[in-house]
Amino acid sequence: MLESFCKEKAAPLMLRLALGGLCIYHGYVKIMAAGGTTWYPGMPTGWQLFISWGEFTAGLAILLGFRCRLAAGLALAATVATLWWWQGWNLFRLPMRNLEQPLLLLIVALALLFLGAGELSIDGWKGAKLSPSRRT
Repeated sequence: MLESFCKEKAAPLMLRLALGGLCIYHGYVKIMAAGGTTWYPGMPTGWQLFISWGEFTAGLAILLGFRCRLAAGLALAATVATLWWWQGWNLFRLPMRNLEQPLLLLIVALALLFLGAGELSIDGWKGAKLSPSRRT
């Protein structure tokens, strides 16, 4: 019973707390720079808006567990876009200490993308409410 609780409820919740918190923080810091348009002067405004607001809204959705897989995919896309813009092909030549945090973020986003929000989420609640196998 404990294993089932950890696997179906606690693990997805912890992943959501980690990824959602990071995305909200990073997105919020970027949004505070003129609404997300001036946090990186060399980047086109459209990309800045996509990345900043995408990170922030994806973080909120991930924390709540609302459309969690879609939000994890958006967080993944924002992270990859940011990395690619800053490093380009040089990304493959960077030392591991510089890639540690972005790689961890990518792996957590992929895990959440594959796993889903879990039962302690809006997605899990809606699934339990709509699932005929859970009705007794």
